[in-house]
Amino acid sequence: MTSSTEVHRPAGAATRLPPMRVRGALLSAFAFACVAAASPAHAQTQPGAASAEVPLADPARPVAVEIAMTMEDGRIVCRPDRAPLPADTALTLQIVNGTETDGAFAAPTLVHDTAIASTVDTTYDEAAGAWIVAPGAIGQIVFETDEPGEHAFTCAGPGAADPARGVFVIEN
Repeated sequence: MTSSTEVHRPAGAATRLPPMRVRGALLSAFAFACVAAASPAHAQTQPGAASAEVPLADPARPVAVEIAMTMEDGRIVCRPDRAPLPADTALTLQIVNGTETDGAFAAPTLVHDTAIASTVDTTYDEAAGAWIVAPGAIGQIVFETDEPGEHAFTCAGPGAADPARGVFVIEN
């Protein structure tokens, strides 16, 4: 006679999981697949609330170019230092400040008041003539490019005498 806690199976019989375990395993696998599909490796970090008076031109618009501020040899540098952009297009520039100090970004011939639709997590410092992104923050500037050409940009920390330099290349 077999007790109620013992289960005897013939040799070679497959072990069956209780239905609740199967359902739980399937739900877990489905949830993992959904998260993996919704957050690819290149997913961008979402910034905070818009700081401009106008709403973002299109919050779903992908980031066209990302400038990463880092510290090298005691000063802020931007990477990449050369970035292609499409001509006559509304796009999002994302500035990632990976340093422990305020970062200043300037591209006066490209990112100026008449070209900007909105900004997120960045403020314009009139005295410095630059967009300030707080330490560890991600700022976004939605703006309109113009005709093909090259536009210089700089990145620097507070009071830097020699900013890091780069160039945006607007192409057709």
